[in-house]
Amino acid sequence: MAGKVTGPGSGPPGSGPIGGSDESRPTAGAPRFADKLGQTDAAARATKPTAATPPGGLTSDLAADLRAGKITPKAAVDRVIDRVVEKQLGANAPAATREKLRAALEDAVADDPLLADKIRGLG
Repeated sequence: MAGKVTGPGSGPPGSGPIGGSDESRPTAGAPRFADKLGQTDAAARATKPTAATPPGGLTSDLAADLRAGKITPKAAVDRVIDRVVEKQLGANAPAATREKLRAALEDAVADDPLLADKIRGLG
């Protein structure tokens, strides 16, 4: 027995997509996905940096310290990892969880030849 493949909206009433509308077609007045991304980007830029995120980004102050010779490339990488752990887990995360994430990030940095090459180039 051969079946017939039909397009959206061609089935019996109530058999449409979850949510009741065909999400592949924009509805009048509904924001487009690209518009939503633009709003998200604008909102992200409008937020003030937190104590964990210095002005200019997560690593701008570390890059300046590295260029000025105040810290070594290894210290810069360690501080970036610390900041990523803090940003992803927050201050109230269990110590064991923080250590697991830190170890995973350290392994990822050590095992990635491109990152290792970039870090060697910092010195």
